[in-house]
Amino acid sequence: MRLITGLLGIMIFSASAQMPGFDIYIGDLSLQDSQLKVSQLKALTKRAAYDNQPLFLPDGNSILYSAALTTNNLEQTDSMLISLESGGISNLSNSTESEYSPTLMPNGNSFSVIRAVNDQQKLWRYPLYPQQQSAKPASELLTNINPIGYHAWVDDNRVMLFVLGEPQTLQIADVRKQSSQVLDKNIGPSLFAIPQTVLMSYTVSIGEGEDTQWQLKSYHPETGQIELLTTLPKGAYYYAWAGNGYAIAAVDSILMQWDKTNVDGGWRPFADVSDVCPMGVTRLTSNAQNNKIALVCTL
Repeated sequence: MRLITGLLGIMIFSASAQMPGFDIYIGDLSLQDSQLKVSQLKALTKRAAYDNQPLFLPDGNSILYSAALTTNNLEQTDSMLISLESGGISNLSNSTESEYSPTLMPNGNSFSVIRAVNDQQKLWRYPLYPQQQSAKPASELLTNINPIGYHAWVDDNRVMLFVLGEPQTLQIADVRKQSSQVLDKNIGPSLFAIPQTVLMSYTVSIGEGEDTQWQLKSYHPETGQIELLTTLPKGAYYYAWAGNGYAIAAVDSILMQWDKTNVDGGWRPFADVSDVCPMGVTRLTSNAQNNKIALVCTL
C-alpha cells in the first residue's frame, strides 16, 4: 500500500488505485461595498485526472499546483507551475515519487512539498527555478517527523505542520534544530499565514459525524497564544484567506466570506459557482493582489 493519508481527504490508496479527479478554475476577483465578487471563471486544467492544491505565487499571475501523471501504468503526482499570462506549464519536481502541497518558502527561491515514499510522508525542499537544480538539488528538511499531511511556513526556519496520527496534531517545527512542539490536536488540513498580520491560522473539529464543524483559530508564533476566530459554515471543510484579509470557504458550490474586522456580520455568501462547479468546490485560494481566485472543482 502507498500511504497518502490526509492528502486526499484522510484516505489510503493502493499504488494501483486511480486518484479522484479534480479541475482547477481561475477567475477574476474584486471587492465592492465590502462584498467579494467573482467573474470570468474558466478552466485552468481540464482533465479527468487529479489537479489540485493551487497556490498563487507573489506575482499573482503564476500558480503552483499538484498534478497526477501516469507513466507505464503507474500514477504519481508532481509539482507544476503554470503562468496565467502565457498558459505555459512547467513540471518542477518531475520525479518518480509523489509530491503534494507545493508551498513557496520564505526565501522565494524554493518551494516545499510533502514527499510520499513507501510509508513515509516527509517535508522536502525543491528549487523553484530549474537552473538551480544542479547547485541546490532537492533535499529533505525534517528527518524525524512523519507522516506529515500539510504545512505552512512561519519564517525561514519555522514551519507549522499537520501531522497524521490518533489524533491528528498541529505542530510547529524548527528545521535548524530538527525539533517540533505539539500545539493542538484534532486539526484540519488548512494551515495559513493570516494576511497583514504576524498570525498563523488553522482549524479544529467540534462535534461528531454529520454534526462536525470546524473552528477557525489563530496562533501567535512569538507569544504562543491561541485564539478562536470563528466557526466555518456548516458543510465547509477547507478555508483560505483572500488578499484583503477576508476568510473564504465553500459550501457545495456556494462561496462564503467572513470579515475579521466585522465578526458580527458572520459568514456571507458572495458567489454561486454551480454553473462551472456543479459537484462542489473543495479548496479555494486568491492571490495577494486580491484580483484573482482559484477554485478546485470536484469531477
